[in-house]
Amino acid sequence: MKELGKILHLSNRGRIILRSHQTPALGLSVFNSHHKKVGFIHDVFGPTKDPYISVKIRASNSKNFEKRVGETLYVPKQSKKKWGRRKRNKN
Repeated sequence: MKELGKILHLSNRGRIILRSHQTPALGLSVFNSHHKKVGFIHDVFGPTKDPYISVKIRASNSKNFEKRVGETLYVPKQSKKKWGRRKRNKN
C-alpha cells in the first residue's frame, strides 16, 4: 500500500478532502491503516505538485470521519499499464 495523504476535512457534500504528494488515478480504491476500504478517488484538483484529493465515501455514515481528521489514507500500488498497439505473432 502507498500512502495517499492525511485527511484535512469533510466537504459540504460529504466527501473527504486530503492533501497528497502524488497525483493518483481517478477511481482508485482508498483504504485506511487497517486495510478497510473507505471509498474511491472522485476528483483531483489544485496544484500539480501537492494536489488536493476528493474521496467519495463508501459508508453511508460520513459523520464518523469528522473525528478522523489527520488520519492517513492509502491506495494500492498501481501496476504500470503499457499503452499502445499489441504486436501480432507471425505464423
